[in-house]
Amino acid sequence: MEYKNRLLIVDSMALLFRGFYATYGFGPVMQTKEGLYTNAIYQYTKYLMDAVKKFEPTHLICTTDMGKSTFRNEMYPAYKANRGEPPLELMPQFDLVSEVAESFDIPFIGVPGYEADDVMGTFARKYGSEETHVYILTGDGDTLQLLSEHVTVIMMKKGFGNYEMIRLADLKTKKGLEHPSQIVELKGLMGDPSDNIPGCPNVGPKTAEKLLLAHSTIDGIFASIHEVSGKLQQRLLENKELIYLSRNLAAINTEVPLECVWDDCECQFNHEKIKAMFQRFEFTTLLKSLA
Repeated sequence: MEYKNRLLIVDSMALLFRGFYATYGFGPVMQTKEGLYTNAIYQYTKYLMDAVKKFEPTHLICTTDMGKSTFRNEMYPAYKANRGEPPLELMPQFDLVSEVAESFDIPFIGVPGYEADDVMGTFARKYGSEETHVYILTGDGDTLQLLSEHVTVIMMKKGFGNYEMIRLADLKTKKGLEHPSQIVELKGLMGDPSDNIPGCPNVGPKTAEKLLLAHSTIDGIFASIHEVSGKLQQRLLENKELIYLSRNLAAINTEVPLECVWDDCECQFNHEKIKAMFQRFEFTTLLKSLA
């Protein structure tokens, strides 16, 4: 299908963290003459420029988290409580990444109380259409629940410029699932240690996939719970409330209250603004490439 528009939605936090750890621990952390740490935003800028060159979007949006507390913490206070503080060299760069996006005239959007995934999901649902194909650039597999005929996920892989493009038609072969919504069902059953989502104790990926293959959804499993045998049936029943909570925690909210003017997302780069940003952060190599 030929689309009039190609919207690239960037998971800024995924790119920033990836950029930081790609260079952290291999000697001194990149700094300006004034002592400003810049290794993460330098890599972020390189990732952004490479993605624009490779995927040729007509429109761009950068999304971000807005603090630690979200509606999920109200549902489950232990959500992501297992995560420690980021390294001191990374913390000041959180405030600088918006300057990078703004120098490219890209809307940089986060909404208090929601995660970047929710913002990406809302934009994907809003703009994905017969006219516009949405591409989500991220490293987070949770976004696969957003796949549709008009939404593709571009997963960043190890190594610069290495991507895996996952379309709706790829879900079965890559994840063994019939529908994107089953990503959420899967997390409800087996949890997600990285986000401290509990799931059902002693239910791993293979068991969860087998249950979904037979019953499609968590609702379907409990509607036919008599068909589940032995200790697994007992385990599911004992942890029913926890399973539904986990499913809710894993679900991306696609109805975030946000505003964005479509014309503001159009790719129209001002080289003088970009050059000024490169100079401020002393991105010498990128300055040469811009020339």
